[in-house]
Amino acid sequence: MTHPTPAPWFKQKWLLFVLSVPLASVILSSIMVTVAVVGKDSLVNDNYYKYGLEINQTIEQDKLAQQLNLAPLISINSDGDVQLQVKSEQLPAQPYLTLKLVHPTLGDQDIVVRLLPTESSYTGQVPAGLTGRWYLDLYAYDESWRVREQTTLPTELFELKP
Repeated sequence: MTHPTPAPWFKQKWLLFVLSVPLASVILSSIMVTVAVVGKDSLVNDNYYKYGLEINQTIEQDKLAQQLNLAPLISINSDGDVQLQVKSEQLPAQPYLTLKLVHPTLGDQDIVVRLLPTESSYTGQVPAGLTGRWYLDLYAYDESWRVREQTTLPTELFELKP
């Protein structure tokens, strides 16, 4: 009787099955380490102390906006056209207003737009096709007051509340 000769060790099915689990864990852990080292969390602020001091300034800006009884109405369409109407009897004439569109999670997608006055409103242009949730910060030209609101773009005429 002759016995069949066994296959070499590297052709054994059970060996490949047993080694597949540690090999997969080494590959996946290498991918995780690469993502952790190369990837950057854009939400973390490096200078938290300075940011903490700036909070008091933004509180003062919000209080001034409330004192001025600002009631801005804003519209941003899918083409990127911005229309802003400011209703306030106490607000002095502004040479321009600054609109900051702040993305809630990706800081590199924030947009700053200067809104120029027309006869009855302020107009500006943002990149076309903006969608999703955004924070809208409206500032005076000298950044003495601020109005902040959250919205989903594109949006029709709605009121920013100080």
